[in-house]
Amino acid sequence: MTGITIPELLEARAPGAWELYRKEGASREIVRSGADRCESVRREAGLAARWWDPASRFAAAGSEEDLARVLPEAAEAAASPGEVPQWPSGAARIPEGGAALDPPPDLFEELARLVSAESRGEAALRHLSVRRGRSVERVVNAGGLDVAWASEALTGFAEAVGRRGARACEARALFRWEVQPDLPGLARRLSDRATLPLCGRASPVDRGEWLLDVSVAAALLAALAPLFAGDGHPPWAARGTLLPPEISIVDDATPDAPYDGEGTRSRRVVLVSGGALRARLHDLASARRAGTASTGHGVRRSYRTPPARAARRIFFETERPVPPRELLASVRRGLFASALTGPLFCDLENDRYEARFTGVAVTAGRAQGPVAAARVRGRLSELLRRVAALCPDPGFFPMPDPVGGATLLVERVSFE
Repeated sequence: MTGITIPELLEARAPGAWELYRKEGASREIVRSGADRCESVRREAGLAARWWDPASRFAAAGSEEDLARVLPEAAEAAASPGEVPQWPSGAARIPEGGAALDPPPDLFEELARLVSAESRGEAALRHLSVRRGRSVERVVNAGGLDVAWASEALTGFAEAVGRRGARACEARALFRWEVQPDLPGLARRLSDRATLPLCGRASPVDRGEWLLDVSVAAALLAALAPLFAGDGHPPWAARGTLLPPEISIVDDATPDAPYDGEGTRSRRVVLVSGGALRARLHDLASARRAGTASTGHGVRRSYRTPPARAARRIFFETERPVPPRELLASVRRGLFASALTGPLFCDLENDRYEARFTGVAVTAGRAQGPVAAARVRGRLSELLRRVAALCPDPGFFPMPDPVGGATLLVERVSFE
């Protein structure tokens, strides 16, 4: 560089119409596979620029020197004209470097013990990766914005294998812990996923209540999330009751970060309440098209790609939560979905869904034995209207952004 800063280069190319994003991240990871143990440290740093001339341009690089070099190349690429967003403004104190990043906890032995106990010896933990990551992000733009923030998370991946006679089943689970590690919950999910498919029993129920484990309900909500990040809603979602009045869907990323990837302040957005759609999620570009303000949902999953509108931390909410044991007791005849056995399919445009899962048959509130495989499918609108009750869980699942789980009861579905 010749003493000219990146903001100065961008201002010269696109006066009043540019943004600069910077991210520095570090992580420490412990990987265990039986007696084998590996610990690693990783670091990442990069910058990304957006500007309008009047076409929308984007460039990213690992250093200021490299970014300055690729700006002319990005300016010559074919691009469509775009509207300059209404920039957020303001400033916030840049976080200091802080203390050294602590290593993640080594939880292999304890989780292995819990998996074995939960499965009565039929499942064994094979692999566990626990990662503690910290990042510092900064956004500067032509509107005078200069904000920075730091965030930290404990995430990981676990794998177990279940065995019954000559049969075996592998099980995998991603996790994200915001406060304390939830090893009992992780052990239960791994045990169920590794052993229930080995029972060889088809569903004994063809119609009844459907009780969803928190991880299954989180997958359902993750599949629904694009409904709130589009420019329009399909007719089935816009014209009638989406959920029972006492159940809401909320997106609130304020516990994770004070700003989104475009420097817009995070805030709580109630998406569904009183049974109806109440709001949409917006980044700067979609807010400009809609003639409204950004809700703080410009998501950057990497500095290498432009921000995109998406849910950041979405979850179910209710004023009348029902404890999981009461939800189970209310099942007269149905199935408890412990784990999905394939991706949950949601066709939001055509109002269809399909889920394949393994679980437990339930009669009069009591478990009647494992079910190796079952399937439900039908209209998504009917499924959501039949949600009878839920118990929100404090845990969130990386899908890939945090999605809150809930033990959820659907009053009536057909099983296959």
